[in-house]
Amino acid sequence: MRHRILLLVAAIVLVAIGGGAVIAANLTAERREEQHGRAPATAQARGGERGPANEFHRFRLGAIDGERLEPNRDDFAARTANDGPLLLFLPATRSKPAQYQRFLTTALGDGYHVLGLDYWNLGRTLSGTCEADARCYGEVQRNRFDGTRPSEFSDVSPAGSIVSRFRDAIAHLDDVDPKGGWGRFVASDEDIAWQDIVVAGHSQGGGEAAYIAHVRPVLGALMFSSPVESLGPVHAAWMDHPGATPASRMYAIDDVRDVFGPRIRGSWEVLGLDGPATAGGPDGPWRTDTAAPPTGWDPHAILTDIRVGTPDESHSRTIKDTTPLDADGQPRMLGLWQWLLRRFAPVDASSGAS
Repeated sequence: MRHRILLLVAAIVLVAIGGGAVIAANLTAERREEQHGRAPATAQARGGERGPANEFHRFRLGAIDGERLEPNRDDFAARTANDGPLLLFLPATRSKPAQYQRFLTTALGDGYHVLGLDYWNLGRTLSGTCEADARCYGEVQRNRFDGTRPSEFSDVSPAGSIVSRFRDAIAHLDDVDPKGGWGRFVASDEDIAWQDIVVAGHSQGGGEAAYIAHVRPVLGALMFSSPVESLGPVHAAWMDHPGATPASRMYAIDDVRDVFGPRIRGSWEVLGLDGPATAGGPDGPWRTDTAAPPTGWDPHAILTDIRVGTPDESHSRTIKDTTPLDADGQPRMLGLWQWLLRRFAPVDASSGAS
């Protein structure tokens, strides 16, 4: 009899604990919805209390409009000056902003506001999904950009889109760093100030950056080992039409040994990036080891020859933190990264800091 009483008491305690957990979870969800999907900065922030001035601030958005984001990995943000342009960086398929800290730090040193943004980049690669289906590329990229036009190839919701994540990330950064100038990148009517933003990305993220530059008039676009959006004579259909950003504000880079090189260079040709580097300069992509172009040259398609690793690894050597280092421990790509970044932000990183 005593054994039965003990079992009954234990059951009552477990039910009470479970009920309390459900109530707590519901209260947390309600608070997130009240704050337009953003939990308090103290709960979401993973960096220092000072916010993203001079050092990287790691945070997660958690949920937007009550919808839990997937994936939900760390975003990286920082700024030095409060009046610099914004670098919006998108990682490759299944990669995270945390894998590009050397490049993001370089942009920070050149006076950019920097935002390495997590987004839906799981599953198969864009090139593997679309192959020779010219219309597929734009359908997938549009859906990931703003959550519209879902299809069998991509079904990202508006809340989980790049645009939605970007707006919430800027709102969060404006909260934790109110003097940092973050709010000017999203107007009060929620229009994004694309003319002050350089979109950049690696592989699939670089293809998305190219697509964003096609549909929005951005300050500039930097594409690393991308876009991988051609296959023989077939290429992404959206490339056949003039974009909102001219080719003169777009730059692409890849290593000559990249296994995806033919598909990337096919995309460059369609986009008009592989013309002369300067008056009287060579046709086609400009070639280098890792050095920046000479003074007066302005190539928009660049092929490096790093000679480190396999052709598969070459796809990431130009931009990921696995990039080779010199004898001083600095990325061998540093000068070329700075040359690309300074096409749009030739500023003193120390000016305007707060």
